[in-house]
Amino acid sequence: MPNLTISSFNAHWGRTPDGTPFDVAAACAHFDTDLIAVQEVWNPDGEPAALAGWAAQNGYQLAEAPLADSFVEPRPEITRDRSLARGTWGIALLSRLPVRSVEIVDLGRLPGPWDLARRVAVVAEVDVADASVVVAAIHLSFVVPNAVAQLRSLRRLLPGDRPTVIVGDCNLWGPAVAALVRRRRAVRGRTWPAHRPHSQLDHILVSSHVEVIRGEVLEPAGSDHRPIRAALALTP
Repeated sequence: MPNLTISSFNAHWGRTPDGTPFDVAAACAHFDTDLIAVQEVWNPDGEPAALAGWAAQNGYQLAEAPLADSFVEPRPEITRDRSLARGTWGIALLSRLPVRSVEIVDLGRLPGPWDLARRVAVVAEVDVADASVVVAAIHLSFVVPNAVAQLRSLRRLLPGDRPTVIVGDCNLWGPAVAALVRRRRAVRGRTWPAHRPHSQLDHILVSSHVEVIRGEVLEPAGSDHRPIRAALALTP
C-alpha cells in the first residue's frame, strides 16, 4: 500500500504565547513529514512568503492562502482596517510529494460581525507512488455555527469515492468534526493550549480509503497549539 506522512501546526504568527518570535521553518523541519499544513502563517508586506525559502531548499512545493489582513505589534491580531495591516495571516500546505493540482476553495461563513477572516481550504491532489490522494488544509472559524457550516461545505466539495485527508485547526472537538465530515480521526489527543492542553482543536481526518498506521500529538513547538502528525496508507 502507498504510504505517506502528514502533520499540522497552528503557528500563531510565529509567536510564543508571550509574544516572543520563534522559527516556524525549524519546527516544520522537525516534523519531517511528506505533507505539512500550517495555520496562522504571518507574511509581512514587501517580504517573501515566510516559508518559501525553506520550502524551496528542502524540496517542498508551497501553496498558500491569506485569510485576513494582520499586524503583530503590539500583539498579533487580524484587522478589517487595511491602514493598520502590516501583512497577512493565512494558511499554507507544503508537499514534498508530486502535486497534480491545487485549488483554493471558499468555505463561506454565516452573516455576522464576529469573524473577520475569510475561510478557505487549500485543496491539493497529491501523487503517492502509483496512487493519489486529495488533501484539504483548513483553518476554520472560532464561531461555532460558522465552523459547522464550513465543515458541511467542505464535505460536499470533496470527492466521496477517492482517498481524502482533511487537516488543520478546526476550532471544534474531534467527535463533532468527524461526524460533520463523515471521516475518521487519525490523531486523538489534546492540542490546546500547548502548555497544558485540555482540548483537541487540531485534526487529521481520513476517508474510508485511507488506513491510519500511527497518529500522535507532538511536544510544543513554540506556538499556543501543539503540532500533530500521522502516518497513513492508501488502501487498494
